[in-house]
Amino acid sequence: MNLLRLPARPLALLALLALTSTLFAATAPSPALTGTWTFDADRSTDLSPWRTATLEITLDGSDLVIARTLKSGRRTFTDSLTIDLSAPSTTNPLEWWVDNRHLGAYAPHEGTQVVSPSVYDDGRVLRLNIDYNLETQQGSRPVNTLRQFQISPDGQVLTVTDLRTTRPRPVVHVFQRSSE
Repeated sequence: MNLLRLPARPLALLALLALTSTLFAATAPSPALTGTWTFDADRSTDLSPWRTATLEITLDGSDLVIARTLKSGRRTFTDSLTIDLSAPSTTNPLEWWVDNRHLGAYAPHEGTQVVSPSVYDDGRVLRLNIDYNLETQQGSRPVNTLRQFQISPDGQVLTVTDLRTTRPRPVVHVFQRSSE
């Protein structure tokens, strides 16, 4: 088939189909990302005020669900992000901002966070661009977190790096694949 002889409309549709299939192929994280991951305190930034963390990552069709359980003493908190990988962004509730590093900033009542996913390195790197607002004594403040999930070559270590507009240094949390 000689593409130069095709009328403009079918050629444009063919180009759109090629672009769409390329975009969808690039949005699939590796199945190695899924599973249960246990926090490795010795290799991570301090989790204060929490002592332990577990990630449960599942993929159901185009929905990626990241559930994080944080514990300290008798206190346990679980939050969850559901990301539609077929959409440019997904809006999730922000009930409580647990990443507070003693800042005096809190999630507003009925707060939301907009999550935009990107996938790199044949699905081994998932990057989430997360936008939300926090309440402070000075009023509401927009915050952006760039959260990257990167799987080790052997699939046994997951490194989660947060770059946040409220913090000059990255927060790095390392997780080991759970054997349970």
